Amino acid sequence: MPRRREFDEDAVVDAAIAEFTEHGYAGTDAVGLCERAGIARSSFYSTFTSKDALFERALARYTGRGTEERETLVASREPSPVVLRRRFTDALGDQCARDDRPGCLSVNTTVELGRSLDGVTALLDADRGAWIDAYARILARGRDEGHVRPDVDPETFGPLVHTTLAGLRVAARVATPDEVRAQLDAFLDALSTDAGRAALAAAPACVAAPEPATAAGAEVQA
Repeated sequence: MPRRREFDEDAVVDAAIAEFTEHGYAGTDAVGLCERAGIARSSFYSTFTSKDALFERALARYTGRGTEERETLVASREPSPVVLRRRFTDALGDQCARDDRPGCLSVNTTVELGRSLDGVTALLDADRGAWIDAYARILARGRDEGHVRPDVDPETFGPLVHTTLAGLRVAARVATPDEVRAQLDAFLDALSTDAGRAALAAAPACVAAPEPATAAGAEVQA
């Protein structure tokens, strides 16, 4: 009779997401993964077989978390520049709320591995395509409603939005919150019409990159 597993596989995958995000693919080993997840190495290998297998599983879960967020952003009836700012500030704010600023697993993996691993590349390509499609739809609606400049081609600028957020995620690992915020504001301003800029000004203020929490007892987002 097979021995019953005494750990939660999902919790191990979540621990792997954190470990790979903080240390990268090359900087993570089975010892660190087992320590973080609180499992024995024998359990690790019998369940996940290898670091590579767990990495792909972690990346698949991480990218899969974006599905609901994309649907929410596309369905939003807020002015498109406001929707895009919310997407950027949610991502960058989470990152800059931490002292170590680990960033995004997808972006970090792209920078570190490029297209060197087929399974990883397939996951990243699918995720990138889904986000670009969402951005293109948001921009198209904004152009139709007069909040995005009429010369903004959604098929061209959808990938640009994705690339800009990825670049800001990398920059946010070392840049100050004010620098990140200024670059985001400039990007959105360049996309927007006067009506779009007015909508941004009227929307509740969003902090793109808050200062890391240092007060005693302050909660730091992961």
